Amino acid sequence: MVGAGTPVGAPVQLPLQTLDPAVVTETPATVRAMVAFLASTFFGGFVLYRWGDRVSAAVEASASNLPLSAVYGVFAYGLLSFVVAYAYTQLASLGVGLAALTVAGGAVLGGGLLALGGIGFAVAGSYLADMAALGDPWLGLVGVGLAAAVAVLVLPLLLGVAVWFGIAAVGIGGTVRQWVHADAAERQAQ
Repeated sequence: MVGAGTPVGAPVQLPLQTLDPAVVTETPATVRAMVAFLASTFFGGFVLYRWGDRVSAAVEASASNLPLSAVYGVFAYGLLSFVVAYAYTQLASLGVGLAALTVAGGAVLGGGLLALGGIGFAVAGSYLADMAALGDPWLGLVGVGLAAAVAVLVLPLLLGVAVWFGIAAVGIGGTVRQWVHADAAERQAQ
């Protein structure tokens, strides 16, 4: 039948669950651990390679108060997720194609989470290398990546993911705390 289908301009209904979570939950733990290790070391290694000279300041900021760094790191993940979700809903209400928007939003969110994770693992690895007197932040990065991968391997799925993101949150939290309170620090300096 010619002309059958969705009328032009009509909103496309896309199910909320476009990706099946079974893809992750049914994946063997060894594969999830390998992906966690590769993501940690690849994105953390990129941060060390590109911005290695700035990592020591981030280590000092996070090491000054580790529990508070974890809270601010979780704040960074929440802020990124909120911004992506807000942009998604605004663009969807404007009638942007939902299928493409969902894929693009997922890619932006996934890339952002991995970028924050890379920064966090680079900082946590550098901190570990400093504490163990290894002298090379790359060894610390591999050590922290291995520890996170072992957590993903032996712990239940959600707990392993929480450990992976928790390690990264501690790494990025000190810098996020400085960024959030930068205006107050400038006012106190004057």
